[in-house]
Amino acid sequence: MKIRKVTLLAMMAIFALSIHATNGIPLLKKAEKVFVDGIHYQLDAKNQKAKVIAGTNLYTGDIVIPEKFENDSIVYYVEEIAADAFKNCPTLLSVSIPTTVTKIGSGAFEKCTALEAISIPSSVKEIASGTFFECSSLKVVELHDGIKEIGHGAFKRCTALEEITIPASVKSIDYNTFLGCASLKHVNLPRSLEKIGYSAFQDCSSLEEIQIPGGVKAIGWVAFKNCTSLRSFAFTTSMDNIANSILEGCTSLVDVTIPASIKSIAHDAFRGCASLDSLKLPNSIKEIGSSAFEDCSNLRIINLPSIKEIPSKLFRNCSSLANIRLPLSIKEIGSDAFYGCSSLTRIEIPVSVKEIGGGAFNHCNSLETVVMKAGTPAKIKKDSFSKRFQKEGTLVVPNIISYQSDPKSNWAKFRNITL
Repeated sequence: MKIRKVTLLAMMAIFALSIHATNGIPLLKKAEKVFVDGIHYQLDAKNQKAKVIAGTNLYTGDIVIPEKFENDSIVYYVEEIAADAFKNCPTLLSVSIPTTVTKIGSGAFEKCTALEAISIPSSVKEIASGTFFECSSLKVVELHDGIKEIGHGAFKRCTALEEITIPASVKSIDYNTFLGCASLKHVNLPRSLEKIGYSAFQDCSSLEEIQIPGGVKAIGWVAFKNCTSLRSFAFTTSMDNIANSILEGCTSLVDVTIPASIKSIAHDAFRGCASLDSLKLPNSIKEIGSSAFEDCSNLRIINLPSIKEIPSKLFRNCSSLANIRLPLSIKEIGSDAFYGCSSLTRIEIPVSVKEIGGGAFNHCNSLETVVMKAGTPAKIKKDSFSKRFQKEGTLVVPNIISYQSDPKSNWAKFRNITL
């Protein structure tokens, strides 16, 4: 009896549904895929929504996405472009996006190598990660107010892109966003901006200038590395540190402004800035990382704040550095700190210095005089100074006996020691 009762109920349910359909009310369907006027969609019949998706055939030529279309007597509103929708469509020339679209997925236009221009309507709130990755012909991008986020790598390696204006609604530029945009010359950043992610503008070799808004509190490491046309750069008073390699390889850089809010400079920050002639460091700086100024071959003038250490390779191969005053706070001079400073003729080592690392003053071919202020000799390596200087240079000390008393000491190798 129970089995018959269940069967009867099931038959009644099926009958009711069939009557419902014949009365002209369509049954709700699960999401399905359709192809309408050259565009592939995934449908949401329940909410009457559609999103553009990748299809079996690649998109070509000029694509116009409609605001809405009809399918099986249902009107669908196009509200989304799915992730990878137009990815790897090398003959796609243009895409018109309606204001009904509120979302564009990651990689949506990745490697559309013929796409030259795009306009993103204000209805879109986010440019997702990798959206235009390697769109190598993309020259013009219009980003309208309303966009709040630009994802990492969004325009990475768009090598034809020449100019970009970031909308006022954007507060952060994510990492790798414009990495490798070799033709990018002009970037307009909004006052609302607070953060620039690491590698954001790395290898933008045509970028000549950029104004960092005063509200920017952080710029990530390698952010402007190898921007070889960049001539000037000003850090903001909202920042308290300079990240590693941030301007490394900026070979045209001649003017840098560092405010008193900066407390530290990380390693390799200005490495290879070969055109940098002078630099003023504020007294607020308490720490400088290794190789921060390595290979700044044109650097002639720099002042050092009250730091405790000259880190390794700090001025390595700064071949134009003829003189420098070391602060009384210095306790250690790291290995290769002044290696290759071929214009350096004289250096005074403060009484506070307790140790000088290997190679610290090696290959300083013009070095003639080293003045040691401490009566007690600092620890040195056998190659802290070049063999040439040990033989021909003049070592000035306050107490000759203390520097010559131990015949096994590395100081005993210096031939010309004087008061």
